[in-house]
Amino acid sequence: MVCAQRVLTRFFALFVFLGVSFTLSAAPKFTASFDKDTVSMGESVELTLKFEDADPRQQPTLPAINGLKVVGQRQAQNFSSINGEVHREYSFTYTLVPTKEGDVSLPGMQLEVNGQKLTSAPLKLKVVKSVNPPVAGAAAVQPAILQLIVPKNEIYVGEVFPAELRLYFRDLGNISLPQILGEGFTMGALPQNPDRGTTVLNGERFNYLSFRFPVTAVKPGELKLGPASCAIAIVTRYGRNLFGENVAAETRPVTVTNEAQTMIVHALPKENIPPTFNGAIGQFNLHVEAGPTNVAVGDPVTVKVQISGRGALDALSLPTQPGWREFKSYAPSSKVDLSDRLGVEGTKTFEQVVAPQNADVKELPQFDFSFFDTEQKTYRTISTPAIPLSVRPTSATPQPTVVSAGTPGAENQTSLKEIGHIKPQLGALQSAQPPLIRQPGFLILQAFAPALWLGSIFLRRSKDKLANNPKLRRRRAVDRIVAEGLQQLSAQAAANKSDDFFATTFRLLQERLGEQVDLPASAITEAVVDERLKPAGVAAETITLLHELFQTCNQARYAPVRSPQKLAAYIPKVETALTNLQKHG
Repeated sequence: MVCAQRVLTRFFALFVFLGVSFTLSAAPKFTASFDKDTVSMGESVELTLKFEDADPRQQPTLPAINGLKVVGQRQAQNFSSINGEVHREYSFTYTLVPTKEGDVSLPGMQLEVNGQKLTSAPLKLKVVKSVNPPVAGAAAVQPAILQLIVPKNEIYVGEVFPAELRLYFRDLGNISLPQILGEGFTMGALPQNPDRGTTVLNGERFNYLSFRFPVTAVKPGELKLGPASCAIAIVTRYGRNLFGENVAAETRPVTVTNEAQTMIVHALPKENIPPTFNGAIGQFNLHVEAGPTNVAVGDPVTVKVQISGRGALDALSLPTQPGWREFKSYAPSSKVDLSDRLGVEGTKTFEQVVAPQNADVKELPQFDFSFFDTEQKTYRTISTPAIPLSVRPTSATPQPTVVSAGTPGAENQTSLKEIGHIKPQLGALQSAQPPLIRQPGFLILQAFAPALWLGSIFLRRSKDKLANNPKLRRRRAVDRIVAEGLQQLSAQAAANKSDDFFATTFRLLQERLGEQVDLPASAITEAVVDERLKPAGVAAETITLLHELFQTCNQARYAPVRSPQKLAAYIPKVETALTNLQKHG
């Protein structure tokens, strides 16, 4: 009987605990999001409605969206408990395909959940022209497609905009970073680790890699951005490695290209340029604060200026303020806090010290910041209100007066006392040292000069030899990279960092092979092994080992090794392959 009472008591306590946990859960949230912000005609995009700590009871009805059609849907739910609070999450994902090109807007959706109205933020999606892979036969399509995506085709000189290279593929064995041409543009570096995903394109399911990078036009006119190309290896047959894992057994090198995008680049207008415009282009907001506000004439006042928005933040500088003539200004310091990986959105904060020059100053005048708004296509000036100051005059500090405390004539007496007699006695005599030229140490020191001269000649000839021998210079650089990379592999294997481990392995293979066959490291793929090493007489064991390492690196992108012991087992193979290549060279 006692045991039954204890069980009931514990059950009741657990019930009360869960009930309290549900009541203490966070406020309900409702969000909507697309899985990408740009989609091609014929490509699918996913819209996810997520409810946190709210139970919609049934799948929401998606409103009609002009330009998008629903072709599939799924749902999922998740429960978790954190510090005694139970959290519930319901997500509903809709697969959509665009029906026309252009910008698609999804207004904020309002749904009633448990008697409470929840509203999501509005969304925007850009639909670009279709990617039509060339047909090779009746139904076969290219195994890979490269697409260049830009948000718009009309821009201004100095405007920064995001561009994207998207590589669609089915079975990818190896890839080099894409290359893109663009005379009249400056382009940021492509990411080493691009975003990945899957999508349906023209009725076929593809994997894709997304390389996003910033682009800036530097001259006006009708310019071409692109074409772009990407050297890849397509998997034609799979096999198994020593651990029984599926790896690429045969690959075929392919270079994928795309068409250039025509960009219309306008020069900035020469009319109605504000006096405080100093080259800022984009969309910005302004916030200014200053302190202390109760100072004396000449005291420092620190002005903090925050410019946030979208544009070339690194290039922003504070414009000269015509209304600040009554202040002495000092050079500002600055820092940039970016909110996106491309470096085109964020906040730049300036701190500038100014000092009022007279007590008549009553305020820090308004701060004006001008920029060219690329959306409204006009110059804009934003201002902050004046900041009241209390400036008090400084009390004059008298200059120190030097007063002599001596009596008349004392100066002359002191001067007389400072005159001393010439030394009447010579003192003790000492024998003179021999001349420096006769001392042994001096003669030994002179021998160092020819030695230093000969050493400098040898060092100079060594440097000239290295400078005139790019192969030797590159080999030494690759030897250093390989030595450092092998140390990194041990640390990455111990930390079970599979992605970093195989990325380092792939880079070391590229560096050593590139040095051996005299190609850039970025141009090295698995195809080089058969095309360049076999004819050069490299041992068959080394060829086989290199194929195995390349295929393992490629397979690890989609099925990463999750064991430190397995990762460590690859290190001797990498060392053997690199050593054999070095001996062959």
